[in-house]
Amino acid sequence: MERQELEEAARKILLSNLRQGVADWNGKEYSFVVPSLTGYPFQWFWDSCFHAIALTHLDKQQAVAELRTLMSGAQPDGFIPHIIFWEMDKQPDFLARNIVGMTNPNTSATMQPPIIAYAVERVYEATGDDAFLQSALPILTAFYRWLSQNRDPDGDGLIAVIQPEEAGTDCSPKYDEALDLEYLTNQGFIAALSKVYEAYEPMRGDDRRILAADMFHFEDVLVNSIYVMGLRSLARLLGEEGEGREFAQQADRTRAALLAKCWDDEAGAFFDLSGVAEKPVKVVTISSLMPLILDDLPRRYVERLVDEWLTSPDHFWLPYPVPSVPASDPKFMPGNPRGFIWRGPSWMNTNWFLVHGLRRHGYHDLAAHIVDRSQECIEKSGIREYYNPYTAEGLGARDFGWSTLILDM
Repeated sequence: MERQELEEAARKILLSNLRQGVADWNGKEYSFVVPSLTGYPFQWFWDSCFHAIALTHLDKQQAVAELRTLMSGAQPDGFIPHIIFWEMDKQPDFLARNIVGMTNPNTSATMQPPIIAYAVERVYEATGDDAFLQSALPILTAFYRWLSQNRDPDGDGLIAVIQPEEAGTDCSPKYDEALDLEYLTNQGFIAALSKVYEAYEPMRGDDRRILAADMFHFEDVLVNSIYVMGLRSLARLLGEEGEGREFAQQADRTRAALLAKCWDDEAGAFFDLSGVAEKPVKVVTISSLMPLILDDLPRRYVERLVDEWLTSPDHFWLPYPVPSVPASDPKFMPGNPRGFIWRGPSWMNTNWFLVHGLRRHGYHDLAAHIVDRSQECIEKSGIREYYNPYTAEGLGARDFGWSTLILDM
């Protein structure tokens, strides 16, 4: 598939999935891309950031509109929700099939991996739109301060998630013990998650109280790696002095905490920390590799992650890498999980992160291999939500927005 063909396929999906209008509930204009017309009819936080990055290659003004719409959902305290229900007529059907934590009828009360400052930086670099940047900076500074104030109660620099969907890796096996998962099925996951939701109901909106309750308290490596990435972008956008220095120092603290608290030298991998007690969750997943996206990850960590895990055919280096769980894990599920996701298939968004990280660390051939195999997945199966790492079979939703990140790989 030539570049032009790939662009046309991506353009068709992103523009077919485009939603525009004025919200009945707040009178604001919206213009954003839904992840998929089937099953995902609203605006999701990190999907929207990925869509904006892909759109810089196709329609720069829509990339700006995408992020403006997302940021218009920011709350007075700085929080930006992971779902904004712009078209409320579609909500009843969605909520009948999904559980969502909410404190108001129009947005979720939860977050997603905080990549938004990086997305704004990329869109600004592509457009040079100073008005867009100046309108974004106060929203970004408020959001990243909200994260520090509300999701890092012990002040160690690592922010915590309060339920699996906040990390974006929903049903990952690393959460099985914390959720007390009885049945390794999507139904079992929903049953376990429902118990967390029920316990949170009286506390929704008070994240520090929820974290103190210690029901599901994860200092997630993927989330914190992306947090550092976003903080670095925000620091660059603000400049070297004043607020820019504040966020650069915060990025340094979080990176240092990842190295000091999450690295396991025996395993040669990074592990999440569970609970107020910060118990290492010694389950290797795609999250364990995510510090590779940090420009300043010391070389010895990079080499161990790449040599012992990423490029091992026993673990992550399968015919169509990079699977969300290594093949060596007894809970590895490479095929159609029927909603029980992030347990084996390869995803385009994590491939995108790792490709850029590998290039920064000088692994250009490895990055090129992942790009070639990612494109082959699309050629064989179309632009899907995720792919079988052995066969490239497309799985999950069809015409899935964030898989257009192939344009940026």
